[in-house]
Amino acid sequence: MFSKDEFYKYNLFLFLIVFTYVWNVWVNDIWIPNEAFYAEAVREMFENHNFLDIYYNYEPRFNKPPLTYWLVALSGAIFGLNEFAVRLPIVLLGLGSLFFTYLIGKELFNKKVGLFSVFVLAFALQFVPNTRYASPEVPLMFFFTLTMYLFLVGYRKSSFKYIFWSYIALGLAVLTKGFPYLIVIGLIVLGYIFVDVKFNLRQFLEKVKFLRLWIGLPVVFVIGFWWYVYSYLKFGDAFWSVYYQETFGRAFEKGGKSFFSIQNLTYYFVVILWAFLPYSLAFYYVFLKKVKEFKSYGYNFLYVWIGVILTIFTIAKGKLPPYILQAYPAMAILTAVCMLQCVPKGVERFVYPILYILPTVIFSVATAALTYLLHLDYLYYVFAVAGIAYIFRWKDYLLAPFMAAVAFFLMFVISVLPHIEKYRPYDKIGLAIKEHVIPKKYPLIIENKFFHNLPFYAERKVLRDYPLQKILSYPKPRLALIYKKDLRYFKGAQVLWEGKLYDWGSESQFAKFLKAVIYAENGDYRGFKDWVLIFQR
Repeated sequence: MFSKDEFYKYNLFLFLIVFTYVWNVWVNDIWIPNEAFYAEAVREMFENHNFLDIYYNYEPRFNKPPLTYWLVALSGAIFGLNEFAVRLPIVLLGLGSLFFTYLIGKELFNKKVGLFSVFVLAFALQFVPNTRYASPEVPLMFFFTLTMYLFLVGYRKSSFKYIFWSYIALGLAVLTKGFPYLIVIGLIVLGYIFVDVKFNLRQFLEKVKFLRLWIGLPVVFVIGFWWYVYSYLKFGDAFWSVYYQETFGRAFEKGGKSFFSIQNLTYYFVVILWAFLPYSLAFYYVFLKKVKEFKSYGYNFLYVWIGVILTIFTIAKGKLPPYILQAYPAMAILTAVCMLQCVPKGVERFVYPILYILPTVIFSVATAALTYLLHLDYLYYVFAVAGIAYIFRWKDYLLAPFMAAVAFFLMFVISVLPHIEKYRPYDKIGLAIKEHVIPKKYPLIIENKFFHNLPFYAERKVLRDYPLQKILSYPKPRLALIYKKDLRYFKGAQVLWEGKLYDWGSESQFAKFLKAVIYAENGDYRGFKDWVLIFQR
């Protein structure tokens, strides 16, 4: 299927994917806020020798099921609890998601479609960052995609063995992000079967009977739901009130009122436009072009998969871009099919190349711009033209966006992420506390703010959002992180550390954080404030 030239080229591409995912994954301090929840909760698991109950900052945390915490804990037990260990399971599951995307593409079409699906998905603008910090999004995507693959193979081969394993994978997906995904995956499976049998109700019921739900659903419940029962029995309404808000509350409630409403119907279509770059334009093209074939073999599975996820999360009131990550494998496969099979005619012959060339230019310009703004090595200007050069070298614009995205993310992991760490000295705060041997019985008090990763680095309880007067009235000895301008109020206090910390909000708004870093690189620290860590006896 592949020529010798293609074989070496595609293997080089796969190496670049793995290298980009793994390289420097250890270099950044724990990101805030989301990654801090998982890193600190696992640290407290080890400290308390309790891996069933989840605590963050020494308070129960019921927001998400425990599987992601356990994966991080397993890695920490092997490698020590550090930034590398916290992120390693996420990186591996991200690569695993690509692998099962390949297998689904191969199962539905052929090996080349599967391989191109990997190239489409590997550097999707929203997917890559999620593989580099601890959160449940990528683990969910892995178990979601694994469930889809096992179901598809079992259904096509009429093999209940695969179906049974898909129930186990589904149970793990529920144990990763919650029971709503039983509904999501269930609707995809049932919807696909109904379309596959050409809406014949009798055949549909026969196919559903083959799934042996009376065997599978108990398996899913045993694996995925025991944690809910255990947590409710132990913590009662304290657990349920939090978890209810995390699931039903986000989906159906607004302003304290519970009702069903459809809002922002275009929200996720706009999200896909940027989040699925560099292949979002190509995806929209094939999605509209092939929709008339949605009942055809292969396409029916992909369209139902994408359609169910977009419909459910469009109807839900709570909307965040990562919620549709689980549709990305299907979107990638659908895009790859068209890359290899579509033959544009008429005016499409002039429009179609633009769908690939424009994202290539966007990533090339972004690479050059960051090289200039962050004063990176001039070598990255060569990276900036990698995608465009690929078009001229191989006369192939289809993979040019992939090459441009490779260059962009290689620059990020090799230079940008290490470069910005000098503006994230959270580990140095923790190190200062340890070097001065401050007993753990003294909490860390933070003035009018909360840095979510400081419980991890300080290895103690953190008291958040304390106004100045409340800190001054707190009994001595006291350990506090305060604004430098307020140091004059703490006579005789020992300064353990001083420096600048980001103050424009959450680092999860990475573009805003990067903007503050770019300003700082040019001597403008408007996005940061001066802080001091003190210990006053």
